Amino acid sequence: MGDSEIHVGYKMKGKIMGFPGRMIQKFKTVISNSKFLLAVMINVFFLLLVLLFCDMKYEVSDDFIMSTIMSGVYGECPNPHMIFVNIVLGYFLMPIYKVFPGISWYFVLQIIIIFLSSIVVSFILLEKVEKVKAALLSIMLILFFVNDMYILMQFTKTAMFAIMSGSWLFLDTLFYGKNRWRILIGGGLCIVGTMIRFYVIYLAGGFLIFIIGYEVIRMIRTHSDRRILKKKLEKVVIGGCILVGVSFGLNELDQYLYEQEESYAFFRQYGKARGEIVDHTDHGYEAYAEELGKIGISENDYYMMKKWGFADNDFFTLERMQQTADIIKSYNRKQWSGWEAIIEKIQERKITNYPVFMANMILLLLGVFLNYEKWWISIAVNGIGWFYILYFFIRDRTVYRTEFAVFLGVFLCSMYFWIEVKEKNIDYTEIKNKCGVLIIVLCIVKGSIYLPDRTYMNVTPYEKKSYVENIFFESWNYDARKYRKVINKIECKSGLLDEFYSNSEKFYFLDFNTTIQTLYYEWSPWETIESEEYQNYYYLSGITTNFPEVVNKFESERLSNPLKALVKEQVYVVDNYNVDLKLNYLKEHYFPNARVELIKEIDGYQIWKFYEK
Repeated sequence: MGDSEIHVGYKMKGKIMGFPGRMIQKFKTVISNSKFLLAVMINVFFLLLVLLFCDMKYEVSDDFIMSTIMSGVYGECPNPHMIFVNIVLGYFLMPIYKVFPGISWYFVLQIIIIFLSSIVVSFILLEKVEKVKAALLSIMLILFFVNDMYILMQFTKTAMFAIMSGSWLFLDTLFYGKNRWRILIGGGLCIVGTMIRFYVIYLAGGFLIFIIGYEVIRMIRTHSDRRILKKKLEKVVIGGCILVGVSFGLNELDQYLYEQEESYAFFRQYGKARGEIVDHTDHGYEAYAEELGKIGISENDYYMMKKWGFADNDFFTLERMQQTADIIKSYNRKQWSGWEAIIEKIQERKITNYPVFMANMILLLLGVFLNYEKWWISIAVNGIGWFYILYFFIRDRTVYRTEFAVFLGVFLCSMYFWIEVKEKNIDYTEIKNKCGVLIIVLCIVKGSIYLPDRTYMNVTPYEKKSYVENIFFESWNYDARKYRKVINKIECKSGLLDEFYSNSEKFYFLDFNTTIQTLYYEWSPWETIESEEYQNYYYLSGITTNFPEVVNKFESERLSNPLKALVKEQVYVVDNYNVDLKLNYLKEHYFPNARVELIKEIDGYQIWKFYEK
């Protein structure tokens, strides 16, 4: 081979090798120059890590039940009446379920909303502050908050994120006059959040009012031309009123559509009374004995209600449930244990150990060095957050999902006030290096969440109930173990389901406390439940008590009064905790000589048969 041929060969090789190199470099340049694409890439990367290495699941059973309602398990087709989620959103999902019936689009929708909300926040941060700071804040948000929402999905948390992120984009556009398409995206995201859980709007409201108040004062101080100021304020007021009006209007529409059908209206009323009974602190029957006695509620009746055993519309009527709720609320309003007791409760709950609390403390500390012009605002924002925390403790409504939503609001509201430092004497290289080191440290520390706990590989069917129950039963509490625990990959199914399938002539009622926190983990959140499920078993009572489709099912099985029907032939109950309560109830109200017998125990679940005598 001649020298010229060798030269040509190397030249061609250089072109071939150089082409992909130039493409990669061009891709990097495009990503680097596009704030939106960079925001997308950051979030895609971390979402892929969750999808590949984490076990995504529902944090509480409410989401599972709503997903089964939407998938059409209780009727012949998808049902938009998802109890807590706006019915309009249900109607939007209906055609998707009909075209792709095997996928749980309720679950997928929440993933999409969380993902889009995170992109919105990352994008705005990239616009507001230096790139490396924006990356640091975005990664903090993802590692401490977004991953929590992905891995332990819960609709209250999703709603708070959508409302806050959407409102941030909406307000940023209104106050700073940016592209109007952002108003539609931000407003739309906020509205979807209110449709997922409307009452979260009041939780987000404190933080949003603080932001609006700050921006209005800033506008007044910086605009000398009163005509221009008036026009801008009018635009803000009109835009805000439209957004709030649409949100409240959709909530009113949801209530209106429920009230159009008497059965659903009754279900809503009953559910409201039920929630006010079971969700409040139990002070014991003696605290209400005199008042409850006047409406015919015995001690056993009271604990039947508190333990989710109110499956008898002949006795636990709507009127009696409402009267009981009023008595409990009236008593609770008179209780005030003092500030010392509240502080002790906060200490016992160990809120300061939550990663989401620590994230806000880290953000506050970082602000001193990287956002020192406005870091003090974070103190005020944290004050708003702790006002909410105290409110929930005073009302005895402390659950992790609301505490998470509060700290998420604090974090997002604090980040809103981060600005780009423009002083000439600042060493940006040093800031960049420090932020880079912090990103690496955070990824290492929080990266352990991507390492799944492999103990699931040795779980037997008998052990599965205790495996799930030990970690996930207290869904209202924070437990770091929940995030790495794997459930969906456990191949063994509970033998209890096999018992149901192999005895189709029998009907099994499930005690809510016994099964609701464990049995729903038998199904993957990604998939809809087959229509064959729940054919011969269902919860004795729960959040779907008096749900029209469930009522129809019970009537078709001639079980319209579930508690009274427990003595019927071929009717059984799965109950590990409240058998004596049910037996005493039957003796008090229907069958003085009633008795109960343990039939068998399957994988930790006890099956009982009640007899009239």
